[in-house]
Amino acid sequence: MSVPYSNMLDLRGLPCPGNLPRLIIKLETMLPGEVLKLVVDDIVALDRIPQALADESDFQLIETQVEENGNITMYIQII
Repeated sequence: MSVPYSNMLDLRGLPCPGNLPRLIIKLETMLPGEVLKLVVDDIVALDRIPQALADESDFQLIETQVEENGNITMYIQII
């Protein structure tokens, strides 16, 4: 299932935790109600990114999809 999104950030090739600062900076430039489609390919991101988002009260992880090719897509809403 695809979630409607207003912005996309492709961080494939950038391992955790290096992708976290870029993700947070992008999220902080967005407006409440907007949804970011994040694409990563580091399996560690499945644990680290949701944990980092849980520490931030302005962001909500809506959905996570793991594809057969190893890509991980997360939809994050600004609240």
